[in-house]
Amino acid sequence: MLFLHIISACLWVGGMLFLVFVVSPFVRKLSIRDQLFQEVGRRFSLFGTLGALSMLAITGLFNVHYLLGLSNLADFSSSYTKTLLHKIAVFVLVVFVSLAHDVYFGPRAINSSFYRSMARVLGLLNLLLSLLIVYLAVKLRFGG
Repeated sequence: MLFLHIISACLWVGGMLFLVFVVSPFVRKLSIRDQLFQEVGRRFSLFGTLGALSMLAITGLFNVHYLLGLSNLADFSSSYTKTLLHKIAVFVLVVFVSLAHDVYFGPRAINSSFYRSMARVLGLLNLLLSLLIVYLAVKLRFGG
């Protein structure tokens, strides 16, 4: 399950980095940029938000169960558990930000500069929160 967890994280974070550094600079130069952003957003939402985040939630629960034990999540004296709980909390926030971006602001961005700006801000926030999760995962790998 750890392998699937890491592959899903690569798809999620790597996909966002690809969008920011490769797709966005290219698409912004085109006359049909709004339509392209909508189409790319829909496709990434399917594989990223629905696919990768769902897989991360499922494999994350399995990994917690097998690596730590669900009953040990209440051991607040352990730095490992504290870091894991922080990672889970940030993940839940990422899910909410992703849903707000993909379901509400993103689809409306084509018709409104306000929604376009909000979608951009939420996308950046999502990327930063996801990178924080990667940092916390590395921290867990070295003991918490």
